[in-house]
Formats: sequence, C-alpha cells, structure tokens
Amino acid sequence: MKSETLKKRHFFWILLVLALMHLSQLMAKNDAQSGGWTPPIEPPGSVIVTPLSESSPVQRPVNRTAESPKRLATAAPATTTAHQLPPPTQASGSEAALRQAIDQWSQAWGGQAIPQYLGMYASDFEPPKGLSRPAWVKQRTQRIASKKSIRHDIQNLTIQFNASQATVRFTQIYQDERVRSIDRKTMHWVWRSGQWQITREATD
Repeated sequence: MKSETLKKRHFFWILLVLALMHLSQLMAKNDAQSGGWTPPIEPPGSVIVTPLSESSPVQRPVNRTAESPKRLATAAPATTTAHQLPPPTQASGSEAALRQAIDQWSQAWGGQAIPQYLGMYASDFEPPKGLSRPAWVKQRTQRIASKKSIRHDIQNLTIQFNASQATVRFTQIYQDERVRSIDRKTMHWVWRSGQWQITREATD
C-alpha cells in the first residue's frame, strides 16, 4: 500500500512540474509578443503617425516652389530697358492728311498768318510768271499783309494721286475789302519730310 501511495505522489509531482513548465513557456511567449510594437493595419489612404525619439534626425521638407523664383532671379541677367523704336515714317501721305493740309493752307491765307502760309510751300517751289523765290515771297507778304481782311474758300475739290504726289483742282473764292474773285486753281503737292508741301500752283 505504501509503495502505491508513493508512486501516486511521485506521478502527481511530475505532472505538476510539467504543467508549471508549460505554463511558464506560455507566459514567456505572451510577454515576447506583447513587448514588440507592430503598426496597426490601416485602410488605404490613412496616415500612421509614429512618435520620434529625441535622437532621431528631423528632415524638414524642402519648399522647392519657394526656391524656384530665387534661382531664376540669380540666373537671370540684370534688368534691361526695352528699346522703344520710333513709329515708322509714312512712305506717302493719305488723302485725309492732304485734305487737312489744303484746309490749313486756306485758313492761313484767310487768317493772314504769313509764316504758316509760306511754310506750306516746298523749298523747290516754282513761283509763277518766272519770279525768283525771294521775289515771290516778298510779293506775297506785301499783298497779304496790306489787306484789312481776307476771306478764302474752296469748293468742288478733286484730288488725283500718283505715288507720293497729288494734283489738286478746286474752285477758289477770294474776297478782301476791295476785290472778290472766283477762279479755278490747280496745285501740285508732294509728300516730303512727313508732310504735304506745295511745289507748283496756277490760276485759270
């Protein structure tokens, strides 16, 4: 009886020791699994934020957009002033410009503005009746300045263009304090130095 009891006790202790060893292994395994950190599984598009230790270097994102203008500014040469080209000179005057010039000539004569009137004649103007240019200028100056008032009108104006030249015909109505006359007049104009100028004139 005693030997059987001893056998039972011995068997019990062996089972107890085995159970304790198995239990200790299970606990060690659980501790090993719980000691390590694994990131949770997140759905697509999620951002996982992990704490950084003090020793971990922090890399700041580089703002390349902000740096681009600076690089361009240093690479670009110094600011230069754009050359402003003058407007191109007209090769020939328009009909509107010629009509304006004829009107200015008529107004200068009627207003007795002698410098403006004489200034509309070209340097190579051919005075009528074989007069020289100085003699013609003196004659016109005396005739215009001696009048108390002058009225000059233009009617039935026609213009014929030929490149930078034009032939103008019209009815001229002239009147001062003594004389009133109606004549047909022909004038030749040339576009020169950016303006219309008179080269010849004749009264019918």
